[in-house]
Amino acid sequence: MTQNGDKFAKVLIEAVDDGLLILGESARKAIYYHLEKEHSLKREEVLENLEVFAKGLEDMFGAGALVIEKSILANLHSKLGLKFEERKNCRFIDYLKKAKDAWLNKDETSE
Repeated sequence: MTQNGDKFAKVLIEAVDDGLLILGESARKAIYYHLEKEHSLKREEVLENLEVFAKGLEDMFGAGALVIEKSILANLHSKLGLKFEERKNCRFIDYLKKAKDAWLNKDETSE
């Protein structure tokens, strides 16, 4: 992974942690526990398995997962200095890819 990719990964895991706090600290711990038990996904593996992470949230919260995903996305965009805009038919994973691309392109143009 590139240095910028490493920075993005660090910011993304912080955004996930902060986004999950919408439900409180004990709920965040319970979510990570459930992801590990039911989906074999540890916290430190979330970045490499975003589809599994999103599926795990959906399994736990159903349509309520969208609220958590939006919290994560808002945190991520804020940390990256990007504006978060909701789009119809855009999945969590798509938002993450777009944010990464926008941030990497923003970073390259500022050098």
